Amino acid sequence: MVPNPLPFQRPTPATPLQLFSDNLALSAGAFPVTSGERIIGPMRRGLKIAVMLDGRQSLELDDRPPLTIEGPALLIAANSGEHLQQRTGITGGSLRCALMQLELNFVEQEFSVPMKRLFALAGCVDAGIWVRPAGTVLRALAQQMADCPVAEPLRPLYLGGKALELAAHALDELLGPPAQRTRRLPGRTREQVHLARDLLLAAMREPPSLAELARASGLNPTKLTAAFRSEFGASVFGYLQEQRLQHAHALIASGEASVAEAAFRVGYTPAHFSGLFRRRFGLQPSALR
Repeated sequence: MVPNPLPFQRPTPATPLQLFSDNLALSAGAFPVTSGERIIGPMRRGLKIAVMLDGRQSLELDDRPPLTIEGPALLIAANSGEHLQQRTGITGGSLRCALMQLELNFVEQEFSVPMKRLFALAGCVDAGIWVRPAGTVLRALAQQMADCPVAEPLRPLYLGGKALELAAHALDELLGPPAQRTRRLPGRTREQVHLARDLLLAAMREPPSLAELARASGLNPTKLTAAFRSEFGASVFGYLQEQRLQHAHALIASGEASVAEAAFRVGYTPAHFSGLFRRRFGLQPSALR
């Protein structure tokens, strides 16, 4: 049996609400966070949606690189298996957020949300985490839940309605109707973009220029830039930076390379690398050793 997981926030005077026959649990407000404190435990099964209005934390799933969550931010986590998560407070003080946890069957059966598509986006069979900036609508809904202008006994009705509205907007950002999403690239263009990606990663330490990539792939620089973003969701060199940092993280965490060696292998000077690494993962690369 998997023990009950630790809650996302630490205990506060505010009592979390259980709604829809315990298929939805939610809480909102300000919660204390201690800088550097780590909480490790099983990841709760279900769909978690949180909007962090302010505060800063690091979240790590199993042995994957940690994600830094800095408000205002949207967090969506889906899990149908057994996974371990670790949360670390980056800054002390309070964390203001609105959070809900839904049962997967409830989400699928009552609201027809395709959870298989959600897991497919993560490239994982049973777990995925997404973090992105929270837009105006999400921030407004989270703020309304945190302030909750309605008194008892109507508080659960108000918060339950806002929680479902927030969940709809959050999932629409991630999944969205197929008609609103970027159209798939033509087969030949997709092959050319993947060739450019492979060439980029093969020369990670000294990558080719955009013009060289375009020439090698048979696309002009403008079309390569647009097609690359459509296929991989990032600019050419934004994608390269993420892959460099992920590779360096693995080298340092495994003990295969020192911080300076890892930086050199992926094409950075140690000083430049440390700043990029800290902004991406929320900690200094030396902390992995």
